[in-house]
Amino acid sequence: MKRNIMVLLFKLLGTGCIACGSLFGYVDESSHIYEKPEVHVENKIEEKSTMVDAVVEEITLVQEAEPEEIHESTPIEVAPIVEVVPPQVTNNKISIPNIYENNLMKDPSGQHYYLNRNINGVYDGIGVPYIDFRNDFTGRKTIIYAHSSVYGNGPFQILQNYHNNRSFYYQNPYITITYEGKTYTYQIFSVYVSLADSEQSEGLEYYHVMNYSDEDWENTILKYKNNSEYDTGVAVNKNDKILILQTCSMDPNYYEKYYRYNLVIMAKLIN
Repeated sequence: MKRNIMVLLFKLLGTGCIACGSLFGYVDESSHIYEKPEVHVENKIEEKSTMVDAVVEEITLVQEAEPEEIHESTPIEVAPIVEVVPPQVTNNKISIPNIYENNLMKDPSGQHYYLNRNINGVYDGIGVPYIDFRNDFTGRKTIIYAHSSVYGNGPFQILQNYHNNRSFYYQNPYITITYEGKTYTYQIFSVYVSLADSEQSEGLEYYHVMNYSDEDWENTILKYKNNSEYDTGVAVNKNDKILILQTCSMDPNYYEKYYRYNLVIMAKLIN
């Protein structure tokens, strides 16, 4: 009887060991009641090892492929950074004799660097008059840009006085440029306002086009003269080289509208 009870207890203990071994992943190999099937454990280890290897391989493939895919499908275009070291002092000037003079810079690359910077390259929101990067006073036309402001402190604010003001024009018909040791004198022949925010605007031809045949230039320059708000009495022809001063119009009839407008002052080289 006692022997049967002992056998039964051993069987129960063995079952308990198996349960604990199954729960914690461990079975005492010295137990003679349960012998662990080595083949099944090895199979599971091999299966897990195979799964881990597969995951590692997949991650490696993704890591290797991802930069190439990003590079090909989403290229990033970075605009060139213009590094300009402007002079502390410049002898280049633009003036309206007896009433106005300012420094004159050259736009280095078409990014309107001086629209909001002074001659030292320091941002100031006002800027300084600057020459179009395509121009150097040797071609048929040269464009100079600068701000006007509703606060009255723009470097080209004085040009607003030419708008619909014939008497101011008669008192101040000349513009003088000093550039790279040379002096150029121009006489104003046309003053008008051009729509600025539409590339289809006929008035923006003066900005978009630089090269002309003799015939096209003669027709163009006559059109500039005919656009004037008032007759300046100054004749122009195909042999003339011209200067164009461009700034924002501060006339409320234009400035407060949805589209932006430019005030354009055109002058021909006389000396």
